[in-house]
Amino acid sequence: MIPFEIPAQYVAKLATGELVRYGAILKSAGTGKIVAHLQETGIAQQALSSLASPILAPVSLVSNAVNAGSGIYTAVQVSKIKAMVEALQSLQVTTLGLSLAGIGVSVAGFVYTRKRFNDLDEQLNQMAGLIETGFANQRHRELRAQISRTGGLVERARFAKDLSNPQREYREIAAMMADQSAYFDGEALALISQKEPIASDQFWQLTHSLMLCNNVRIDCGLRGNELNHTVRTAETIAASYQKLFDRLTPVSFNNLDPRRAMETIAVLRDASDSAASKPYLIDFLRTRGINGDEYLDVLEQDDRNPVLALKTT
Repeated sequence: MIPFEIPAQYVAKLATGELVRYGAILKSAGTGKIVAHLQETGIAQQALSSLASPILAPVSLVSNAVNAGSGIYTAVQVSKIKAMVEALQSLQVTTLGLSLAGIGVSVAGFVYTRKRFNDLDEQLNQMAGLIETGFANQRHRELRAQISRTGGLVERARFAKDLSNPQREYREIAAMMADQSAYFDGEALALISQKEPIASDQFWQLTHSLMLCNNVRIDCGLRGNELNHTVRTAETIAASYQKLFDRLTPVSFNNLDPRRAMETIAVLRDASDSAASKPYLIDFLRTRGINGDEYLDVLEQDDRNPVLALKTT
């Protein structure tokens, strides 16, 4: 029995300061002990997958969804998104829920992850007409190739459960995703290390791909129930985010207005904190003997609550 609960009871304590949030962890302000781990569910993944750009501010997300079209389908999606945003705001995790970092560990949803890679590929197609130099075209083709390769690995992960030995497949996919993650991490670091301001569109292409790769790495580790190794993986990911994002400021980007630049930095800081808190959650699963695959199954099957809390006390 996994000790999940609806986290409404924590909202008032967060408001009064009795509890504080660090990443996806709720801690007692008085003792510093971890009270609960926050975790997104399948319904949150479904709602977020309908949005073209998960990095936008919450108000912009809902506004964009409302303006996207009319009819029953849109109304249902908007209702889901509004309910989800309200839940995330009450728990002070809005930027986490609306970024690709996610709350807690990623909920498998390989279908939604593949959709996001497809979206990135489409965005690259749209950018292709703006590329003029041969060098830029070569970099563009390489990025597309890496995104396509990564999307193929996600597709393998999607069907791994049907194999006679899915654990072996998950291990292989996680290992190959580590290589893909290293590529996107290196490209993002090179972009950040340039002297001129960062092109935000290119930065988000790389950062989105990096976060998606890392989510799949952790997801596969949990699906294979390789919790010791997945703790180490999560620690490595957290260190890479800190190295990438801590050097950025609102003036690092060349084409963002001040408000959007501040929102961007807030998302990146929260993503770093979330990554730093993931090892604690995975280690909690390990020490309590909770099977990683079963853990994700319970989360995926929840179709009512966008966020659950894994009780630790």
